[in-house]
Amino acid sequence: MNSTEMTLKIRNLLLFILLCNGPLAFAQTKLPVIKAGKETAVILDGENLRINWKLDPGLKPDVYYVNVPRKHGKVTLRTDQDKISFKTKYGETYDFVVLLNQKDSCFVRLVAKEVPTPVSLEMSQPYPATIPFTLTGSRIYFKGRLNGQKEVNIQFDLGAGGACVNRLSSEKLPLMFDQKAMISNTHGLNEARVSSGNELIMGDFTWKGVPFVEVGNMQAHENLIVGNGIFRNKIIEIDYDKMVLMVHERLPEYAKNYQKQDVFYEQDRPKFKADIIQNGKKYSFWCLFDTGREGTMLIGEDFTSQDNNWNNLKELEMINGRKIVRLDAVIGGTVFRDIVTNAADPVKPQGRPTLFGNQVLNHFNVILDNQKGVIYLKPNNRKNEPYSDYGSYLRQRKQN
Repeated sequence: MNSTEMTLKIRNLLLFILLCNGPLAFAQTKLPVIKAGKETAVILDGENLRINWKLDPGLKPDVYYVNVPRKHGKVTLRTDQDKISFKTKYGETYDFVVLLNQKDSCFVRLVAKEVPTPVSLEMSQPYPATIPFTLTGSRIYFKGRLNGQKEVNIQFDLGAGGACVNRLSSEKLPLMFDQKAMISNTHGLNEARVSSGNELIMGDFTWKGVPFVEVGNMQAHENLIVGNGIFRNKIIEIDYDKMVLMVHERLPEYAKNYQKQDVFYEQDRPKFKADIIQNGKKYSFWCLFDTGREGTMLIGEDFTSQDNNWNNLKELEMINGRKIVRLDAVIGGTVFRDIVTNAADPVKPQGRPTLFGNQVLNHFNVILDNQKGVIYLKPNNRKNEPYSDYGSYLRQRKQN
């Protein structure tokens, strides 16, 4: 089970008791039944998302939340023997039973709603509401206030699966740590302290009930990290020309002038399809849209483990078991030539996904429609800003 599946399972175990109609509903209605000979199954959500799913007769029900619930779609659960599909509609739930090994009943519920959250949002201005930001390096930073007392420096990271607080500054902030959780990041899998129920103010917005996980992999000047989770059912716009993030009630008319493409989400983190061209081969792959990464990109074992991709990548050199590669990338119709990045060896997996960082992504103004699962990209005034390319690689090698 990978980290995404583990998160889904743990979240479902914690949250299924909150559903308004629990196990009794299964006894009152005759449900569709499909068969399985193995506990491993697959959920196909829409055209692009495939999730490995473990059947568990101990959960009543075992809940799956549709990836983009406000978008009409099709969700299929497929076992080694059978399958069942539903055309989903926002606000609806879909119950069925998987009969495992002809003896164990696994009650499954598909829910076309947002995952329940303790976080609430208030706005001091009508739509479109705004948050001004600055750039440090290639990253986005907001100024805000935490629990009505302390001004904080907040990184906006679409590649973050939740809200975090820097261990270096947590004791100086008005926080009370009252829980613990397991967290997986660049420091590995570790137990971390959690502060729940916080108030965060940024621009025209006030969030209440925000939990922050304490982590040790942040920069010294960063107090907090927030991601897409606080905007999960909103339409957000990142305008690097005006240096402002806007939240819209409906898709702005000028989005028609942007390049449009689908996204899906892993732990609220958007993934989009980009083209990678290297060593005479072109690959189309779903990549994390990671505004929190300072560099250009990273090629993870999700890519290198497919087909013969690892062997097909031609390296400039090997460093610590990773291939340093030179490639071109096409994002939203814009070509980025001679990117130099590293590729992970699939034999030594570290759980890092293939991603593009903000050294490339901040060349675009962005509209992310979380309601429909669509991203809109348009080149901005930063289109000539440098990024880590082959020329800079050669200069660095010469200095060394």
